[in-house]
Amino acid sequence: MQYPVVRMMYYTVFVTFFLLGAASAQTSLQLSSCLTKEQNLEMVCKFTPASDPKLQKICYYMTENKLVGSTDTSSPPDSTFKNRATVSIADNICKLYLKGLSDDKPKNYTCFIKQTTTPVPVTAVVDKSKLQTCSGWCVMQHSGAALLLTFLTLPLLSELL
Repeated sequence: MQYPVVRMMYYTVFVTFFLLGAASAQTSLQLSSCLTKEQNLEMVCKFTPASDPKLQKICYYMTENKLVGSTDTSSPPDSTFKNRATVSIADNICKLYLKGLSDDKPKNYTCFIKQTTTPVPVTAVVDKSKLQTCSGWCVMQHSGAALLLTFLTLPLLSELL
């Protein structure tokens, strides 16, 4: 009677490790945004780091063909965003903090991650009227898949031990 349950657990563990291995081999970007209490834009761009840790990582954000901000100090932002935007990069996360987000029409914001010669972009539409307020729950929503996988895998592994 326990044999099918144990077999199913082995299959689940195998598939989980297979999916994790396949996901880690890809360069992927995930972009999320929220509105701070001060009505400023905060964008988080998550990426898969290059396999060579010696490669320099550069991150920059653009909208309407204008540079909002960059971690590359030799690339000055467009005058529209000067002294309003801050871009920082740590590990596999690049953050944009933009003061004074305008209320006008929705705009496309693109995050570029450059670890090799070709930058990898990801774009999101930012509409101030539809942005969630930045909070711990907002972070949980954007990393929900990893949390769900963790919660589902741990009980199965504890049954095997």
